[in-house]
Amino acid sequence: MSEKVIGYILLTIGFLVLIFSAFNVYQVFTGQIKPVQLFNFEGISLNLGNMLGTGEGMTAEQQIALNQQKAQIAPQELISSDLLNESSNLAAHLFLMGFMASIGYKIGSLGIQMLRPIVVKVREAKQSSILDPK
Repeated sequence: MSEKVIGYILLTIGFLVLIFSAFNVYQVFTGQIKPVQLFNFEGISLNLGNMLGTGEGMTAEQQIALNQQKAQIAPQELISSDLLNESSNLAAHLFLMGFMASIGYKIGSLGIQMLRPIVVKVREAKQSSILDPK
């Protein structure tokens, strides 16, 4: 195959990869498709019962009451698992599509380099008067 044909093929492939990654990111942001599901984290929660204290200097009945009170307090969710997973998966999808776009750029630039003609201009060297003892 000729260099020009390979260059056009590489340019076309690179352009198609760039268009695919841009269109895929557009579809994710408009909600037409879901991002790549890489992460499945649990939500971040905080048990407020642990912040009540240790009960030092209390009688046995007061410590028992404090422990019961700690057990009744449910953990409070600070960040839900849905929010954490959606944002992590969206960021991973953007990184993946950015990587795909850079691959498309590299393939396209290889095609462009193969399409450009290589022009070499050679000039004849002039003799300088310093080296020539005339």
